[in-house]
Amino acid sequence: MGVTAAAGMTQEAQQEYRSADARPLLPLMEVREPARRWANGTVSVLLLIPAQAFLYGPFLRLSQGRYRISFRCGVRMPLQGDHPALGLEVVAQNRILRAWRDFTAADLRSGEQSVTFDVPLELSIEGGADAPFEFRFTHFGNAWLTMRDVTLHSEASGDPADSLPAAIEAWRLLGRLRTLPRSGGVSLSPVSISRLKLGRSSGILRLPVGTYRVDLACDLKGARRQADPALEIAVKTRDGTSLGLGRFNADDLAKGHVSFTFGVPMDLSMDVGVPRTIDFRIRHFRNASLLLRSLDLRRLSPQVVAPSMSERDQPRPVRHPTRKRIVIFGNCQGNLLTEALRSHSGFSRQFSVKHHYMELPANLHEQGKRDLEECDMLLIQDIREWEQYPLRDHVPEQLPTLRYPCVRFASLWPFDAFNGPDDKLARNRDLPNFEFTYFDGLLARLRREIPDHERRFKAYESLQIERVIDFKRLHMFEERRLEEMDRKFAAGIGAYILENFRSRQVFYTTAHPNGAIMKMLAKYVTRELGLSLHFWLPGSLDSLRRLQVPVHPKVAAALGVRWADAQKTYLVRGERVTWEDYVRKYISYYG
Repeated sequence: MGVTAAAGMTQEAQQEYRSADARPLLPLMEVREPARRWANGTVSVLLLIPAQAFLYGPFLRLSQGRYRISFRCGVRMPLQGDHPALGLEVVAQNRILRAWRDFTAADLRSGEQSVTFDVPLELSIEGGADAPFEFRFTHFGNAWLTMRDVTLHSEASGDPADSLPAAIEAWRLLGRLRTLPRSGGVSLSPVSISRLKLGRSSGILRLPVGTYRVDLACDLKGARRQADPALEIAVKTRDGTSLGLGRFNADDLAKGHVSFTFGVPMDLSMDVGVPRTIDFRIRHFRNASLLLRSLDLRRLSPQVVAPSMSERDQPRPVRHPTRKRIVIFGNCQGNLLTEALRSHSGFSRQFSVKHHYMELPANLHEQGKRDLEECDMLLIQDIREWEQYPLRDHVPEQLPTLRYPCVRFASLWPFDAFNGPDDKLARNRDLPNFEFTYFDGLLARLRREIPDHERRFKAYESLQIERVIDFKRLHMFEERRLEEMDRKFAAGIGAYILENFRSRQVFYTTAHPNGAIMKMLAKYVTRELGLSLHFWLPGSLDSLRRLQVPVHPKVAAALGVRWADAQKTYLVRGERVTWEDYVRKYISYYG
């Protein structure tokens, strides 16, 4: 939602929204593998794979004020004792960390847990910002979790002196760095073999800009040479940029506690929107026997402060001056493309990349201008929103540009508002936070013509209605458009869509292609940049599958689509639903 949409809320609607003291969120949130949503609405982690977010969303626009996010989460078989099993981030605009806390199994078993955070004016509805808030729950791969309830509460502001944002609590990292999910500390001896010495942390850690301190608590059991190095902790991004280093000899570790500081600069932080993943790599020099009791990370300041001269072995961040800087403009496809390119080692050795959304919020304009001034190339998605891009006048005249296609397919969703008439009543009712992301123009018309819900569903199901769009004719236009796209962009994507859409699900919504198509798009872009790269597995390129819009069975039958019958289930917020389930809920919700 842009600034105009936020301003479009009526005073009555804004007052109603502000007055809601508690809002259940779990049914609205997105579910990610390895979790699933059960019939009773709860969400469970099914596999203990390396840590990642399993529940996130629901991307709410909020009024200025103080809020509390509470939840109840069951836990079974915690394998790491006092090490955290769950983490919660409160994030605005996919980049601004407002609060963080992690929770142990004992915390979760004690009952309701919560985190308090503030929404300042510049991120609020009143401030005109398009700043959706999301709540990211991350499991750490060491317990089976079942989320039973997530609720957002409006809190009284209280004393003005108490109006500062909630503190970002420490990240407890030792459990994430273990090879095996075991409780207690980590023992290291001259003969031990541990992934702590050989690998990287399994959990994804992305940090906001600022100065941080690493605190290590340990017991020294014995040492061969007191003055020689015994342990080293290196902080690096996964593409090799060094952020900090702490090297300690046995004398240092005998004190039981050591620490060092490092900075996360803006261009590597969460604040840029496509942050670098940060790893903590521990090297044991086999000079001492140690018991590591905790490894905690604390944010000292939102500014990057140079380390003091007394800190030993503190490196300056290692940059890649020969890498070209690329900015990618576009929608969610552009964001996925950015993530895929950044994570590909063959690409990241030669390029760094940032993404700008179509409607870049006003509070990000200054950073966006700097991105454009510093970049070596601008990739522009072939969409009409480029004409309204707020920073278009700030693109340097001599900056090289490269166009890439926007991949969409209207044939399967002829009644979608992206392809025809809108459902303005539904859109205005939910503004600024939508229950359904995609609106149906035909159901909007039938709402006016057929008040009875059951009769309306039957009419929509049969499509025995006057003045219904000719979806076969629409598909003919789509065929021509895709053929023209292939002539303009030699990626073969249009031909692939037309050859495969009847036999497999190549699109999840009208603008959400599957991983195979996104791989083709990534290969096209890298080829145009002079690289020959392989993207073996779709991975994150197939993440758009998490939101699907069911295909009308009558439309599917008319177009010869074999996989989209009435029994086909679609993934919607972690739940598998049929076309009928989805449509009945739409009718019931919007009346």
